[in-house]
Parts: sequence; C-alpha cells; structure tokens
Amino acid sequence: MIKEILYFNFPFITSVIAIVIGQLIKFPIHYLLHKEYRPSILLSTGGMPSSHSAFVTALLISIAMEQGLKTTDFAIAFVIAIVVIHDAMGIRREAGKHATVLNTMGEDIQYIISSIKNDKEKPKYDEKFKELLGHEPSEAIFGILLGIIVSVVCFILKHGLLL
Repeated sequence: MIKEILYFNFPFITSVIAIVIGQLIKFPIHYLLHKEYRPSILLSTGGMPSSHSAFVTALLISIAMEQGLKTTDFAIAFVIAIVVIHDAMGIRREAGKHATVLNTMGEDIQYIISSIKNDKEKPKYDEKFKELLGHEPSEAIFGILLGIIVSVVCFILKHGLLL
C-alpha cells in the first residue's frame, strides 16, 4: 500500500510526509528544550526543526532522485528551496526579533503609564505580536536533513530497495 501511495506523485507525497513529520516532532523537542507543554506549536511557524525547510528539501531531493539534476522541475524546486530557506532564516527571523522588541516596548509603556496614573487596572494594551516566526540556522539545517532523510527513505520504500 505504501508503494502505491508513493507512486501517486512521489515528490508531492514525500514533501507532505516531511512537513507533517517536521511539525509533529516540534512538540516533543520544544517540551524537552523548554519544559513547556504547548500543543499550539504543532500548527505554528518557527521552532526546531524548520518544517518548511524539510518540505522544500524533500521536494528538491525527490525530484532529483526521480527525474535527475538536468530537468526543469529540479531547477524550479532548487530555486524555490533556496528562497524558502533563506526567507525562513532571514526575513521571518528578523520579523520575530522585531516582534520581541515591540512586545517589550509595549509592556514598558504600559508599566510607565500605570505608574504615572498609579493605576492597578489591567493594561489597556494586551495584544502581543507573534515572536516565533523564523528559524535559527540550526533549525533550518535540521529541517534540510529531515527532508533528505524522508526523501531517501520514501525512495527506498517506493522502489523496494532494502539495504
């Protein structure tokens, strides 16, 4: 049955498997690192590993294994993978840092206003920006490794190659 599923559209199925595994393992890794039970991490961006990096890497590697390196599909997948991984480590990571600073500034402003008014009421501004948006390089690297591993395992399963 697994072989039939993989024959449907090997690069697509492999990519979906990689992103699902990437999202699922974020939960126990987050718990081990932070001792925090946070199920919402299963549907969030950021964290270890980068499931987006795993997703595009699985697409890239599965196309390379099935069609070769000289194909247009490989070239397109390569460009998309570079853009997605770069975006995760660059723009999205920086946006997360900005959110952290803005959230801290918001708390500081509320503290100052409360002190001036001598007010013990709940702060009027309680909206927080999402801080975990992008990835550290190590999170992207582990996502890339996950994508490679998933692609190779799926290729072995599809073609019945047992070591």
